[in-house]
Amino acid sequence: MKKQPREVPVFLFNGLLESGKTVMVNRFFENRQICGGRKIVLIVCEEGIEEYDEKNLREKNVTLVSVEDEEDFNSALYEDIERKYAPDIVAIEYNGMWDGNAPLEIVYPDGWQLVEIMTTVDSTTFDAYSKNLRAMLVEQFRNSDIVIFNRFTDDSKKMAYRSLVKAVNMRVQVVYEYEDGTMDAQFDASPFDLTKDEIDVSDADFGVFYFDVMDNVDKYEGKTVTMRAQAAQISAVAANGFLIGRFAMTCCANDIQFISIYVKNNMTFKNKAWYYVKAKVVSVDASIYGEEPGGKLAALEVLSLAPATAPEEEVVTF
Repeated sequence: MKKQPREVPVFLFNGLLESGKTVMVNRFFENRQICGGRKIVLIVCEEGIEEYDEKNLREKNVTLVSVEDEEDFNSALYEDIERKYAPDIVAIEYNGMWDGNAPLEIVYPDGWQLVEIMTTVDSTTFDAYSKNLRAMLVEQFRNSDIVIFNRFTDDSKKMAYRSLVKAVNMRVQVVYEYEDGTMDAQFDASPFDLTKDEIDVSDADFGVFYFDVMDNVDKYEGKTVTMRAQAAQISAVAANGFLIGRFAMTCCANDIQFISIYVKNNMTFKNKAWYYVKAKVVSVDASIYGEEPGGKLAALEVLSLAPATAPEEEVVTF
């Protein structure tokens, strides 16, 4: 009988230099439920100011393997680690300037499986990096399971940061870590006054509204919203069905997508036309959007509809 390969979970820590990856990896090693007593290999692909304590690594049963050149991060490296160390867990502190798709495309040894990608972001430099290295950040967010904004001080930017990440990857969890070490993984503030029954969504706020209502449909259910949006036919989703939304640019002109909400009731739209829409927010099964059934996402029951001209800025940016 052929011997079954060992199951080796691989955890990838991504982010730009000095974004807090080493701190996050050290915290990961403190998780006894995952790491306690297990043989771990840590692959480090760049050196920052924060260094690993070799004594502490030995106490945690961690073997450190350094990779200096991007071309050396490949399947041969993995096979060599499997042969030499036969690890129970592999952690990778990846170089954020390297090809972000490489860890997803390189062939793993039998039994190895990438189970989680965590991306760290330094909030104090994020605005500058999002202007100058937007494509690189977008690539990191697109592949992530968790994005952690650390060194966080400005509450007013929580919504903007979350919207930018969600525009790339709706499934990602966004976490905020403050300078005192406290963490907010359940951010539930809204950019709108939800004490009111009717919410006016301005042209500039459509993107923020979209990601908030999709994340928190329970908070919006039953509310009436007004907005200017474009219609798109979706016969593949539902017969004569329509979406209401806006085109959004998350990275560059080549990375534009239509972010939209399903119209539940039977309305007559003209495809690609602009409308002033008044609608009630309802929840629907996520399968309407092609997601796994069982989850809840937002949809609209349109109350009134009027033709509109396109806004001055047709594409939403973040």
